[in-house]
Amino acid sequence: MLWRNLSLVRAWSATGLLGSALLAAGLTASAWAEPVEPAPKLDTTNETVNVLEASKTGELGLELRGAGQDRVKMTLKNTSGHRLKVVLPAGLVASSVAAQPRGGAGGGGFQSMGLGSASNKAGSFGEFRSTGEKTAGFRSVGVEPKAADPSIAVPAGQSVELMLTSVCLNYGIRTPNAKDKFELLDVDDYTTDPRARKALRSLATYGTGQAVAQAVMWKVCNDVPFEVMSEQSLKVMNRYEIALAARFVEALDASSSSDLVDPAYLTEGRVFVRVTGEGGLAKEAARLSEQLAGMRVLGLPVTVLDARETQEVGTPALLLNVVLTAGQTGETKGRVGLSQANSGRWSPLGKTSFTDGSSPSVLDGAGLARALDHAVASAYVTIKTAKKTSGLTIFKVENRLPFTLSGLTLKAGDSAGAPSVAINALGIAPGRSALIPLEAAGASIDHVEFNGL
Repeated sequence: MLWRNLSLVRAWSATGLLGSALLAAGLTASAWAEPVEPAPKLDTTNETVNVLEASKTGELGLELRGAGQDRVKMTLKNTSGHRLKVVLPAGLVASSVAAQPRGGAGGGGFQSMGLGSASNKAGSFGEFRSTGEKTAGFRSVGVEPKAADPSIAVPAGQSVELMLTSVCLNYGIRTPNAKDKFELLDVDDYTTDPRARKALRSLATYGTGQAVAQAVMWKVCNDVPFEVMSEQSLKVMNRYEIALAARFVEALDASSSSDLVDPAYLTEGRVFVRVTGEGGLAKEAARLSEQLAGMRVLGLPVTVLDARETQEVGTPALLLNVVLTAGQTGETKGRVGLSQANSGRWSPLGKTSFTDGSSPSVLDGAGLARALDHAVASAYVTIKTAKKTSGLTIFKVENRLPFTLSGLTLKAGDSAGAPSVAINALGIAPGRSALIPLEAAGASIDHVEFNGL
């Protein structure tokens, strides 16, 4: 119950008691009492609005200020008479239009900033709309619909402050601080460059690590060579992030003229699998290889290689050399050697193994995909306890694979029947880590998702 309504209930109770006393004295309540004011009706209407449109109509007050090289502070004030659900569409720019030409790298002034999502965790950038099926072993189902835009609830007459992950769009210009104010623009109104428009909108839609997005935008907007970034920006981005950025720019230039980069350019040719078998398992290995075609491992579509086939490969990419080995009756065992693409050639990354509860003749391609997914995920995406508080554990998740981790599924406990917890929109880049709070004493990696960015 609202406090005002509770106060009115108490007032009505007091009036009743006083009225009884007056009647006992020979007086009527109507002779002295004024009509009780009815409780005001609250407008509980929810209206979903675009942040740019609502600020133009006056329903929403908007202020943006600098907050360093990778953040922008946004304040939303609801000036309407009802609750607003404010949508921040992909492809927004905090533009320093008073200081420099839109889209230009000119001298003086301060950086304009490309904005990520309001739901971004530290180190991530964008909305992380899925580019494929979430379960290992199944085919891609495409990008989630536009209706999936997240929104920020702003009650009537109140303000909400957000810290938005961002990327600099003007290499070499001063980093904005809290005294610097921006104008919010759609990227189409910020620049006439179709590559910059498409790059920012795609990164903000599909999601990636903040450093990957920064490397892309420096290259696209300011033509900064990736070699310069490698030499001068090691504290900002590592070589794996720069490799992902370079692959994205290739996809940007190869993709069609639509508003977004075709997700197939980002996901295809990332995970390669070669399956062989020891002794009598060679026949089963050939069968499983055929069934793996079109399946997904680590959230990415598999390209199957035969025993002798070599593959020219772009960077980054991952190769799983799977060798089926003899196990106990009713199970399949396998060794997995991992290699990653380095300057167009494969270099060793490490090893792991798996055991599946089906015999080799029963195991199918989807089952092998799930077994590989779990084995690689648990070996190369690690989770450790960082801090424990009452009822909550902070876990540190580290990514040792050459793609940005977009989501994962954890087993919240050590027992076989422990519940699974899905965590989405992570954006943990290669060689990076992030902290995840969970109401569980322990956790282990069950499944991971990479989106090719």
